Amino acid sequence: MKTTQYVETDQKCFHCGTTCTEIFTSDDKSFCCFGCKTVYEILKENDLCTYYELAPVPGVRQETNHRYNFLEEPSVANELLSFRSEKFAKVEFQVPSIHCISCIWLLENLQRLEDGIIRSEVNFPAKRVSIFFDTGKTSLRNCAEVLARIGYAPKITLASREGKKSSTETNSLLLKLAVMLGFTSLLIRLVKTL
Repeated sequence: MKTTQYVETDQKCFHCGTTCTEIFTSDDKSFCCFGCKTVYEILKENDLCTYYELAPVPGVRQETNHRYNFLEEPSVANELLSFRSEKFAKVEFQVPSIHCISCIWLLENLQRLEDGIIRSEVNFPAKRVSIFFDTGKTSLRNCAEVLARIGYAPKITLASREGKKSSTETNSLLLKLAVMLGFTSLLIRLVKTL
């Protein structure tokens, strides 16, 4: 079975809807890259293809070469985990690529993709995913890699590790609040700090 063709076409990727400049195929479906093809095959293998019925081309183009080795460092894990016991842990990741109900559906079924994941919950407005996992069966790194593998790479920054908003986000929120409430003194103070 040939899986890759290099052709000029206006054919769209079955997973993400991107125009294919090269075509990767699986089950007579066309994909724009190996990542999208792999995500489709993972979903099919785990009986999760209902994902494609929730919206036309609901997928997010797969990003590659993510490295999450640093999540194995105990000091990093301690900062990221919001709960940890001998057997269970909870982490909350920022996932900027969440954009529709299909994303939510897939991200709330992570336990079907990784044995040690017990439950996952999506906070759509905040674009955050909480993952509850069995530390004896999987790790913090594996949780991040599962997200990346299906096209939802978590955004992990010093601000997210500390549970704080970045100064840019904070200033933006303060500016909106000042304008909304008409507090000119707060607005002036904010402008001086920028």
